[in-house]
Amino acid sequence: MNVKRLRIFHEVFVTGSITRAAERSFVSQPAASKMLTNLESDIGYKLFARSNGKLIPTDEAHFLHDEVYALLQGLNHLDDSLKAAKNNKAGRLRICSIFGPSYRFLPELIARYLEKHPGVQVSLHQAGCSVIRQGISTGQYQIGLVDKSQSSFSHESVAMDLLCHCAIHKDHPAANLTELTPEIIADSPWITLDSENATTKALKAIYAERGLSVNRAVEVHTTVHALSFVNLGVGVALVDALNCRFFDDSFNLSNVRLLPFRPQILEPLEVITSNVHPLSGVAREFYDVMLGELQAFVQ
Repeated sequence: MNVKRLRIFHEVFVTGSITRAAERSFVSQPAASKMLTNLESDIGYKLFARSNGKLIPTDEAHFLHDEVYALLQGLNHLDDSLKAAKNNKAGRLRICSIFGPSYRFLPELIARYLEKHPGVQVSLHQAGCSVIRQGISTGQYQIGLVDKSQSSFSHESVAMDLLCHCAIHKDHPAANLTELTPEIIADSPWITLDSENATTKALKAIYAERGLSVNRAVEVHTTVHALSFVNLGVGVALVDALNCRFFDDSFNLSNVRLLPFRPQILEPLEVITSNVHPLSGVAREFYDVMLGELQAFVQ
């Protein structure tokens, strides 16, 4: 398979334009068009349909692009490694995390690490749990931070439970208390993560045990989004220890108060590595430092 053709396919996929794809690939427009035509001829089906002057990916193109993008990423990593080895800078650290740790915790930890190891090349990506787990299994990433799940034969893992506080608007009648309980905020609407999230399940179970019903007003993808709704007075939300730690420095949310919630709800976090691809010396050193830092957030 011709890699140049795959790169053109990727660029057309993300830009919707042969002209833009050619510019981004540093080739002429006729050359880019010919490469795409040859690729479609080789595989035997159309990858794009033209609509209003833009190239729209077909269903087959969407299916193919995931594989092509992973391949191109791998080739880029290989190219970087070859160049680094030539310059005696062979160390590389590849991390992928769910949003929470990637917002402040990991950047600060990486920055401190790079002060001591300036020659190390770092890539920090943010993705969903299934993408991270697949990336660890294939060797695309060395270290992954995900929501805790069932064990896997493809991963080594260390699980940690992070204590959650409750975010509440400063004008809420309970905002000046020392802690919150389901009974105290029984009538308050909740901003929660999705129904399969461990904290959402725990919250619903606690309410059910007390004969109460959780009023889930808004469902969000990240705790940061939940905090924005709390700041606007929409409801209350659970906030894990990592986000609590960086709350004052990271968020300009003057209407939000963070209070202990009883009974305790824990946010499960899992640090995963491959059990097939051993960590490099660079990755192992960072991994050990990171686990030590995370232990400070464990209940």
